[in-house]
Amino acid sequence: MIKDFHINRMPLIFIFLSILCADIPPSQYDNSCIADKDNREIYRNQFTYHETIQSENFVIHYTTSDVDSQFVNGQWFNLQSNHGYAQSIINHVENALSIYLEQGWEDIPPDCDEEITDINSPHHCINYGGNSLYDIYISNDAAGMVVPENPYPVSPYTGGYTSYMKISTLLNGYESLPSWSHHVVAHELHHSIQMRYGYSVSGSPGNYMYNGWLFEQTATYMENVIYPNSIHLRTMLSNCNVVTPLTYPHYSIDYPAEIYPYRSALWQKFLVESLGDSSIIRYIWEGYGLDYATENPVSLFPIYNNAIELVTDNQNSLSDSYSNYAIWRYFTGNRSIPNQYFNEAGAYCTSSSFSNYEESFTLPSNKGGAHFINLPSEDINLAVSTDSIASISLIHLIIYDDSSIDLINLSPQDNSFYLSLYPEATNTLIVNSKYNHNDSDDINYTISIHESNLLGDANLDDSVDVLDVVCVVNLILTDGFNTYSDLNDDGQVDITDVVQLISIILN
Repeated sequence: MIKDFHINRMPLIFIFLSILCADIPPSQYDNSCIADKDNREIYRNQFTYHETIQSENFVIHYTTSDVDSQFVNGQWFNLQSNHGYAQSIINHVENALSIYLEQGWEDIPPDCDEEITDINSPHHCINYGGNSLYDIYISNDAAGMVVPENPYPVSPYTGGYTSYMKISTLLNGYESLPSWSHHVVAHELHHSIQMRYGYSVSGSPGNYMYNGWLFEQTATYMENVIYPNSIHLRTMLSNCNVVTPLTYPHYSIDYPAEIYPYRSALWQKFLVESLGDSSIIRYIWEGYGLDYATENPVSLFPIYNNAIELVTDNQNSLSDSYSNYAIWRYFTGNRSIPNQYFNEAGAYCTSSSFSNYEESFTLPSNKGGAHFINLPSEDINLAVSTDSIASISLIHLIIYDDSSIDLINLSPQDNSFYLSLYPEATNTLIVNSKYNHNDSDDINYTISIHESNLLGDANLDDSVDVLDVVCVVNLILTDGFNTYSDLNDDGQVDITDVVQLISIILN
């Protein structure tokens, strides 16, 4: 029995909701993931005819009577459920917990200490569902939600919280949890486990959902870990009429509105599939829990960077993942390539792109946004100029007529990048932010046509000298490319170009 924590009622302001809007009739629930005492009262349900089903780790609280109702968002909803539905939920949640624990996640904390025998004590288990098992109430507050309740300061994650869960009655329309709602159990249980690491109120003071996007992203991704055939995320990403990381790829991965945090589980999916290690999601939460325990504001981006470096043995960084995430998102929908990039890319919406390239662009810094810019199939050279040279990454994507692909990482020269377009190919510029550990202003950049008549002018300063040799050598070392450095016009920059450039300078 764990006894080294103190139970203390928390104000209703500390309520974390997870509402899976795709499964809820619009008139029944709003699509806010947070409720507080000023706009919604959340509490443990008290049924007139209270029934329970208990398993090894959980207690389901419900009623089969039709006498109780619940007032939600201006409407009354009956609380009646049935035994089969309750048993189905507890079976699913036990199975889901076993998978989480097998993968090394922390167990959900007990919500009370059963060794407290004074029934008048506010810490007695009678106030917490009757025992220390995890409580799930079949009610109508949302399709599913988890309500943080009391601090659980047990090392190493001393910022942890106890909680309880609510699952919708689905208007008593089912004898067992329908297959289209299985993911709700996996999603909400992950919230319960998240509470063990720390609560979402962190970061800048007064900013209630500073890190709430992480809670929803990972819970939505983990639905497919528990239920590999779940279509919840795929369905959200196939909709081209809503805000997703594909329809608005320039949005930061922490964009908080329009239930984007659910749809941006694509970022979590990318990390697992690109790095080949599903443990990275848990590593992120472990890093979050340790940082949260310090009681200082938590920034998730250094945690992501550390987790990526851990699973790649310091071979990749968050900046690398941002660039690769941009490439993966480009190849979705009708651009998808079988057996490459996302394993469901063909079912997703085709990512949005810009057609007018000769203009100014703005991209949020540091947080994974990307632009896809369609370029003409013409024999011209372009310059991309910016004052944020250290914060931006550019990739020239070339798709030839035979469907072969080149991805050329552009290297900066002074405050510009240069690229040469291929007239017999589809040219696209992929632009994304890097991660530089600092909060900074938005990235502004412009694209313009550039001309140079000097063979060997690799740095485009209108002269050919030793600085161009330095530029070409740097391109070789960084696997970069520009036409002005490809002196022998063989499609690559290598030592033969250095030899030819030195010959031009000496002669």
